[in-house]
Amino acid sequence: MATGLYREDGSFVPFEGEDLVSEIANRQSALSFGSSWFGQLPDPDPILRKMGEDSKILEDLLADDQVTTAITGRKNRVLNAPEYGFGLASLDGAEPDAKQKLVFERFMLDLERLKLRSLISSILDAPFFGMTPLEIMWEPANGWWHIKEICARPYHWFAYDDTNTPFFRGENNAKIENTPLPAGKFVMVCHEATYNNPYGLRLLSRCLWPVSFKRGGMKFYAQFIEKFGLPWVIGKAPRGASSDEKRSIAVNLARMVQDAVAVIPQGSDVQLISPSGQETNIHESFLSRQDRSISKILMGQTLTVEMEGKNNSQAAAITHADVAAGLAESDKAMVCDAMNEIAWIYTQLNAGNNVLAPVFSYNEPKDLQTRVKLDKELFGLGVRFTHNHFSEEYGLKEDEFTITTAKTVEPAKPNELAEPESQASQSPASFSAKETKKEADNTFHEQVKNQAAFDAALKELLPSAIKANEPFLNALLADIDNAKSFEEIELVLINHLGASVEMSELEDILATSMTKAASFGMYKVQKEIEKQEGAQDA
Repeated sequence: MATGLYREDGSFVPFEGEDLVSEIANRQSALSFGSSWFGQLPDPDPILRKMGEDSKILEDLLADDQVTTAITGRKNRVLNAPEYGFGLASLDGAEPDAKQKLVFERFMLDLERLKLRSLISSILDAPFFGMTPLEIMWEPANGWWHIKEICARPYHWFAYDDTNTPFFRGENNAKIENTPLPAGKFVMVCHEATYNNPYGLRLLSRCLWPVSFKRGGMKFYAQFIEKFGLPWVIGKAPRGASSDEKRSIAVNLARMVQDAVAVIPQGSDVQLISPSGQETNIHESFLSRQDRSISKILMGQTLTVEMEGKNNSQAAAITHADVAAGLAESDKAMVCDAMNEIAWIYTQLNAGNNVLAPVFSYNEPKDLQTRVKLDKELFGLGVRFTHNHFSEEYGLKEDEFTITTAKTVEPAKPNELAEPESQASQSPASFSAKETKKEADNTFHEQVKNQAAFDAALKELLPSAIKANEPFLNALLADIDNAKSFEEIELVLINHLGASVEMSELEDILATSMTKAASFGMYKVQKEIEKQEGAQDA
């Protein structure tokens, strides 16, 4: 029976083996003429193409202070993650075999000679330059290929051909032939590479214009401060002064800028006028705008790099921190892909296809506060944990803690509190227990007595309250009885509860209730004071 797919019109299209294995949508079949004459795919970066620059120019941007700060801040979020490393892989919980363990042990020994922090830092350069080529230096010994070193090479030394295969082109395209790179020799770490752009998304190219504007604005800003930052010295020559006298006054005022001393003819006037400051703020805002653009491009936000005045709220800070954390997770995933590819090449070269390669990952530390909060809630629901739970979740040793079971004390009944005990069986401990029982008995009867007093007061005031609300309740119940749907009942409640109601009678009842409650409270306080004084006298 033929296999295939059904179209929307109901027609059946069978699978063709030749069509499935062939490549149909490629640059050759699409008649794409984007390649140069020697088979090199041109860099599709729109910023670099419009400026007519090579990607090497991106290294010059590292001289900008804001660019360096943003790059360092983003990389440190991953470099300072403490818990990472390789582990043995397994399928469906199966135990690793002896060959897999051998590959893992020798791989770990080779990595001990490498500077992993420098290697990870080189991998993290990929988002800024588009890609980071890593060259693996191998060393054979006793029938085994060992990793001697892993070096990051300049990104602008490499290019791609029409099939998106990387090749080494050297400095300024010195090596024209596009020979593919040897298998197992290079690992190309690319940032968001696509079919149209295998060079990766270069964040630094998006900073070219902000840095250019910033440098030009900074030069103009320095000239502006030099010219207008100091107070302007304005001299007024007396009426009828000759050109030589005016020139002499100007020369003296120019010297005054350096020496603060000037000799001018009698009748002349000198004024010092300072800029208003608005012009300075304009240029300061312009330069700050370029810094914010650089921060948003490289880090996705600004508050983790600089303060933004009125926008520096707690909610904004939390949002910006979440964006930075998301980029850090993306960078960690890129590091994991690169390290796992290195481990895969190492395993393929030494053990073949039938052995699983070691797996690199970041292990986030447990949030113990959240774990404790969850355990407390579960305990309140009746869950009781064992030693294994605290050992695995909190890393405690079994000899460091004990588990006590809290006993639930049932409340005593009134008749049980009043039961007498034999004096003969009363030891000092039982005598103390009986005194406690007696105090509880007195407290219980006192609470019953107080509750009875409140019930009596409520019974006395309740008829008056019902009588005061009787007209309102009768009208409300009558309209509810006539309602035919739940929506009509809602309208009835809105109309009655929103209407103006005379509250004078209810106010009188409330005043009486509050007076009686206050009197009763004063009476109980006085009784408590007398009870304490009697206990002290005894």
